[in-house]
Amino acid sequence: MIAKGFVNAKTAQSAPHQAVGAAPVLVTGAAGYIGSILVRRLLDRGYHVRVLDRLMYGDDAIRDIFSHPCLEMVVADFRDRMVVARAMRGVSAVIHLGAIVGDPACAIDEAFTIGTNFEATRIIASAAKQEGVGRMIFGSTCSVYGASEEMLDETSPLNPVSLYANTKIAAERALLDMRDADFAPVIMRFATAYGHSYRPRYDLAVNVMTAKAVTEGQITIHGGDQWRPFVHVDDIARALVLALEAPVKTVAGETFNVGSDEQNHQLKEVGAIIQRLIPRAEVLTNDLVTDKRNYYVHFTKIREALGFVPCHTLEESIREMKEALDTGEVRNYRDRRYNNHQFLSQIVGEVAPQYRPFDTNRIAITSTMEQLMSVACDG
Repeated sequence: MIAKGFVNAKTAQSAPHQAVGAAPVLVTGAAGYIGSILVRRLLDRGYHVRVLDRLMYGDDAIRDIFSHPCLEMVVADFRDRMVVARAMRGVSAVIHLGAIVGDPACAIDEAFTIGTNFEATRIIASAAKQEGVGRMIFGSTCSVYGASEEMLDETSPLNPVSLYANTKIAAERALLDMRDADFAPVIMRFATAYGHSYRPRYDLAVNVMTAKAVTEGQITIHGGDQWRPFVHVDDIARALVLALEAPVKTVAGETFNVGSDEQNHQLKEVGAIIQRLIPRAEVLTNDLVTDKRNYYVHFTKIREALGFVPCHTLEESIREMKEALDTGEVRNYRDRRYNNHQFLSQIVGEVAPQYRPFDTNRIAITSTMEQLMSVACDG
């Protein structure tokens, strides 16, 4: 187990790509579902990577790369201003993925969620500006579109239906308000992720439906007419690298939906695809709609500006997850480590109270978040 604090890395060696130079890229949430793939992509391209992560879900996802010569670890809470200030020194760019992710997980402790998803984002951005870091890439979500019957792009009105989406909207607006000639925030709104990762998640629609089909032979879809855009977790990591390496004038202050038009599906369509690939699985429909999100999203901007085209498909990923479950690579998809809500429910009393310097001003923080969110939704 790695000790808390900094672990010095060896001098970065020459590698295929050095677009940002020898200075490290700071990645928050690097032990997570997306981050554990992104870090490996960056290392493979020759980047020096500094990880800032309290390892709330454990270190399984990145333990095997701790000894990489171009990796530094800062095992700490990014809600702590002093930790962030230290971690920011000498970095060339920031990719901020750390967050409480998902509607159920965010609903467990509102103050913890606001502090982690919104206030910590402002802390990280302020530290980046203070240190003269020019580029900050922020992991947001297409959940900000909420419920809509329109076809949506980055200019569409926002209609959040959860605390998770609200915190992301407020954080987006706070970052864009901080933009200047020397600080270039980039907003990346991820479609609904799916696929296998070094930190598996089985609280995501495609993943859990596949797991239920394989292990229980039955899927229940609530509603089914709801539209969702989908994107493989590895493709999200690729898109983040593209945003990091793009000319600053292309991405500065821009918002990109991350996904593809072809992978917009109704939930009942996803069920049909899974049933086709796992024929023994029965698909049941429950007319009770428990998730009100409904959005069909366009991805023209990221394709044209960054040349992003997904490499993975739903069908391919469903087959991969089926194999992982069949072979025992994933022994128990119900393990709480694979479910943000279940895991956080068990540990929130331990992790939430730590580093809450903003609690004394909690009403002001919440008010600021609501004001920023209101501006974003109106315009």
